Amino acid sequence: MKTILTTVFLTIAVLPANAGSILDAMEPPADALKVEFVSPTTTSTDRLAAGKPLTVGVIVTRSTGVVQIEPTEKPDWMTYDPQTRQFSGIPVPGHYELAVFVIDTGTGQQANGILSFNVEPR
Repeated sequence: MKTILTTVFLTIAVLPANAGSILDAMEPPADALKVEFVSPTTTSTDRLAAGKPLTVGVIVTRSTGVVQIEPTEKPDWMTYDPQTRQFSGIPVPGHYELAVFVIDTGTGQQANGILSFNVEPR
């Protein structure tokens, strides 16, 4: 069985980019797992202000639908709910990374996803 390992680096920009769903320019092979981070459709400034609740979801596509997502790095103030595939918490100012390891249990394909973001004091 052939395993394809794909790394996707993601960045949420505090100003003025729309960070509702962001992937960088690297495109994985057509049949590789794709990991995407999504956040609410509010503006990035509202979403990334310290003290305001933040929720970031993990979406995996190009899979058999049976995937396991394992958080490998997250801020201390965030929790991960495997049922909803969402990270959430009340952010504090600073630079952070979310990282996940994903495996498609149907095919054995693996992928990593990394989301870097800054939280500004308001």
